Amino acid sequence: MTPVEAGLLALLGAALFLDQWPALQSMAARPIVVGPLVGWVLGAPAEGALWGAVFEAVFLGVLPVGATRYPDAAAAAIAGTVLALAGREGGLYPAGLAIAVAAVAGRLGETVMDRQRRWNARAASRARERVAGGDLAAPGRATALALARGAGLGAGQTLLAVGAGLLALELLGGSPWTAPLPARALAVAALGAAAVAGVRRFGPNRAADEATAGSARGKSWRARAATIVAGAVAGAAIVGWGT
Repeated sequence: MTPVEAGLLALLGAALFLDQWPALQSMAARPIVVGPLVGWVLGAPAEGALWGAVFEAVFLGVLPVGATRYPDAAAAAIAGTVLALAGREGGLYPAGLAIAVAAVAGRLGETVMDRQRRWNARAASRARERVAGGDLAAPGRATALALARGAGLGAGQTLLAVGAGLLALELLGGSPWTAPLPARALAVAALGAAAVAGVRRFGPNRAADEATAGSARGKSWRARAATIVAGAVAGAAIVGWGT
């Protein structure tokens, strides 16, 4: 990756971080849009569009509604698409690794956004105090600072996620994570997905559990733990059988 490409990706990450919730919410931060943009930066817009569709399916339920906490789908799509395109350019097929890196980047972005919200809350409180003291320009300065900080956080987390993904690609270049999966591994993947879907479908209803207290809430946590275990077992089986 060239310095110009890295700089463009950082600018893209900054703009999408702002769009995803603090500023516009135009939905430009959806993976279906992010993928082609990343592909355009790296000279492969068609492949970028394909990967954007993949990550859109992964993060289809992630919507910036109210104060809901959610993974950063834009950061995930950037990191995952960059890794996938870089791998294909090197003659690899890092589909599994790209999705894994995207999942981690999404969770990292969630933490960053939560931190940004906390900073903004403190900044708003200070601005109110200054307005009470006669400084009527305080809200404007606080807003500008919050947007600048959001852009910086978006650019920084993009470079961090992309760099970590490319490092993982370098370290795992000869592993099953970067090779086409045989038919039997795909069959295991399908069975694993079915098992996870079954746990999600027939386990306790999360919304209902969180509306109650005590043992009902414990059931919700057990259902989520079962989902994680089922996914981990399926992933281990895919990699193990694929070798």
